[in-house]
Amino acid sequence: MTLKRLDHFNVVTACPDETLRFYCDGLGLVNDPDRRPDFGVPGAWLFAGDAPLVHLAYVDEDPGGQTGPINHIAFAGEDREAICARLDSLDIAYKLVEQPAYGFSQVFVIDPNGVKVEINIAA
Repeated sequence: MTLKRLDHFNVVTACPDETLRFYCDGLGLVNDPDRRPDFGVPGAWLFAGDAPLVHLAYVDEDPGGQTGPINHIAFAGEDREAICARLDSLDIAYKLVEQPAYGFSQVFVIDPNGVKVEINIAA
């Protein structure tokens, strides 16, 4: 068995509107409720193409606490200027880190739930 790519990650959130805005408007994922199975609990699956990369579970109260040993999640991206412009237009703070020796840039952002998101963009 070989692992090939990130399948998805799940965020438990008491602020669904802000979280949807961050991942859909800010990062460009697509919320398609018709493609999420009916689990009998509220939530959303956010897609990049055909892949539901981010699963949201809606709760009434902030679950609090840390995400344990998970430091961040990362996506591969393209068009650094477009990514930064999109985040700027939505007033989403980010940190841009250039990695010229390795041929890529990184954009770091924090989602409304405190999850660190890394976007790697090849030069």
